Amino acid sequence: MSKTQRIETTMEVVRTLVGLLIAYGVALVILFAISDDPVYIVKQFILGPFSSPRRIGSIINLAIPFTICGLSMCFMYAVNRFNLVAEGIFMLSGCMVTFTALKLGGDVPAAVMLSILFVVGAVTGVAVAFIPAIMERKFNANVVVVSLMLNSIIAYLATWIMRYYMKDNTIAYIASQELPASAQMPRLFKTSFRIQSGIFVAVICVIVVALLFYKTSFGWKMRLVGENPEFATAVGLSAVGVSFAAQLIGGGVAGIAGATEMLSNYTRFQWTATTGHGFDGLLVAVLAKKNPALVPIGALFLAYVRIGADVVNSTGDIPKEFITVIQGIIILLVAAESFMSGTKNKMIFKAAEKEKAEKEKQEANTAA
Repeated sequence: MSKTQRIETTMEVVRTLVGLLIAYGVALVILFAISDDPVYIVKQFILGPFSSPRRIGSIINLAIPFTICGLSMCFMYAVNRFNLVAEGIFMLSGCMVTFTALKLGGDVPAAVMLSILFVVGAVTGVAVAFIPAIMERKFNANVVVVSLMLNSIIAYLATWIMRYYMKDNTIAYIASQELPASAQMPRLFKTSFRIQSGIFVAVICVIVVALLFYKTSFGWKMRLVGENPEFATAVGLSAVGVSFAAQLIGGGVAGIAGATEMLSNYTRFQWTATTGHGFDGLLVAVLAKKNPALVPIGALFLAYVRIGADVVNSTGDIPKEFITVIQGIIILLVAAESFMSGTKNKMIFKAAEKEKAEKEKQEANTAA
């Protein structure tokens, strides 16, 4: 790696960290401004998420769907196609794996049952992601608008399936029948520090996606198409085809996210609206700068902030919605390409000048 590349990589990390620190600082200022007991509230926001094993477990559990959805959005982000259908896929995948598990019944061995259900989740994701991708390719439709509208359709579709094909009429609330025991992934630890076993799925997904991005030709093609589609086309790549395939794979990963959440964290399908995890995945992908290896870090940070918001909401006088402001600041600072770009350019210029001077000195010594 050249000195210029090292500077660019380092500055991207620094820029992201500075953006997070500024957003976090703004959060503290807001807490001071609107709280009647700001010192206590700030302490709860910073330390509250680590105040008990249960809350620490909640951070990890919340980071699991954030991580897998973030990996899904890395594919969309890599090819500059912001197909936001992961939000709907997450919900529909949970619905379809529940429907499949109920149809298969409890006689299927757990290993076979879970394998089938994860395949169902992935296929659901691919099938749904195909719709906005093909509409963009064939009809030049705006993929953002199509995917957002599709999310609303999916939410009603999943609710309809639950109400008319899976509803348990023996309970007082709207939910599906209970999942067979063979379809329920066990919780790790039996204490208050309970972590869903979906963490293993998340780790496997991170490893596989990172290898796909940086150790395969398809990963190189995705990154090239995203960074310079004209050059990719000039060297013989099908930019449209690579973008299309990336969206389908991203949809499949989102389907795995929905299946993981449903099978490891619930016993019934009871979502009557989209969960927001798909959009959270976009935020995580932005934080990670579409690098799958950094996605877990972004997911843990977002989960920590969310749990901190829950703590100050339940123990103080702060509305939970203030976290939306913090998320907006994070996106503005991290996604803004010009943020700290002047510092980066100066460092690159100085490094180039130094390299040039060293090269001229070596040539002079050689000539002498």
